[in-house]
Amino acid sequence: MILKTLMRWGAVAAVLAFVIVAGKADPVGAQTFDPQLTITLADPTPEVPSVLTNDFDLAEGDLQFGGIVSFIPLDWGIVPGDKIPIGASMGNLFSDATLGLINSACNQVLPVNFDMMNASLDRGNTVSMDDTDDSLTEDFAEDNDGNGNLDFVDRYPDFIDRIVDVQPIRRAAGMTIVAGTPVLLQFLIFEPGTLIFENEVANDIISTDYELGYPTLTLLQAAGDPDIVPEPGIITDFCTPLLTENNTFGETADGDQVMVNPQNGTYTFTTIAVGQRDSDGDGYENTLDTCVLTPNIGNPRVTMDGDLDGDGLDAACDPNDDPAAQGTDSDEDADGYPNRQDNCPLHPNGEREDNQADEDEDQIGDACDPDPLVENGELTLVRLEKVITIGDGTGPGGPPSAEACPDCFVLGGENGSSSGDDDGGSNSGVIIGIIVAVIAAIAIIGGGSVMMMRRREGA
Repeated sequence: MILKTLMRWGAVAAVLAFVIVAGKADPVGAQTFDPQLTITLADPTPEVPSVLTNDFDLAEGDLQFGGIVSFIPLDWGIVPGDKIPIGASMGNLFSDATLGLINSACNQVLPVNFDMMNASLDRGNTVSMDDTDDSLTEDFAEDNDGNGNLDFVDRYPDFIDRIVDVQPIRRAAGMTIVAGTPVLLQFLIFEPGTLIFENEVANDIISTDYELGYPTLTLLQAAGDPDIVPEPGIITDFCTPLLTENNTFGETADGDQVMVNPQNGTYTFTTIAVGQRDSDGDGYENTLDTCVLTPNIGNPRVTMDGDLDGDGLDAACDPNDDPAAQGTDSDEDADGYPNRQDNCPLHPNGEREDNQADEDEDQIGDACDPDPLVENGELTLVRLEKVITIGDGTGPGGPPSAEACPDCFVLGGENGSSSGDDDGGSNSGVIIGIIVAVIAAIAIIGGGSVMMMRRREGA
């Protein structure tokens, strides 16, 4: 099925029944969504550079994640991007993602690595994600000025403002090659209290209270850009297990500060992750399930399990699962999307029709959705909290001093940042899991849904 790895906030607004727990989600039927989070700080000494490692894992059989809400705690020392040299190394991400390729079972593991660099914040100097100069390389992946930095580092990708028209205070960006295609990953950090999303219900869920800290946004390719459309691709599924490790450096190789520990105290890091919808309750998310309204007979992670003819359609809804009777058809509805990448595998909705339109964003195409305006299956919200101790944990807490981090963002200060007020050293901000959303970058190549790599209208 088509992958929509990151929820758009319109979909969040429609959720009427979240399951909220600390550390684990209660299963609904056969469904489980039990992400595991580990956060490690290399040196807990107050007011020294923060070297953080975040591990986010989903076990085999868990629902895949659908989105992440994240904030960096208010008292953490964040150095704005304009205080760090463009192109400086900011961290890296390593991951093992499980994929289905070319309509096959979702059981192929692909390692993906990103090296993250400090990138331009100049929204007046943009670069396209398309190949506008017909060089056979997308503009963002070129180095037109020959300075050694690819253009996504030196220039601001133009699609960002079409998704969130707000000035970030820092942007880290990295690129890797997947199946011969350059894939861009970006982490954007915004000033505390920033209203990122205009949807009122979404902002009720994602508080804009500056005390939560710095809102962070993860962008994969141009996912979410309204100016692009779906197209078929070779990656047809993205499922669990999923293993990720994200390393954030405290300073660059030249000693420029990136992040600095706050003062002596305890700080609660919270990751909020959303599990994808499973409309028929069979334990397989809609993006993985080719029979989304009928419980599967087989396991889509196991080759030809419940799929005798091996065409990607489970026997629960395959009109003809007998290979001896010419049942094998990798594109049952002949719309150009293979069965396991098609959000309506039995109803034509390819590029000649509505091209995978999904008004309610439940990963079931409008062409086969019983009610295209009402989501099928519930999202599951899981809140994971980890306590990090700085020093011996007995202090009052608070941001690093100006002496320890002269360039740190200070609300209300000269660089636009913090007042220095603290809340007794027990800051409960919602932090990242930038590590999580990143893995979806490999699946963007697969194409079909609005959250994957797509062509522009008219391209």
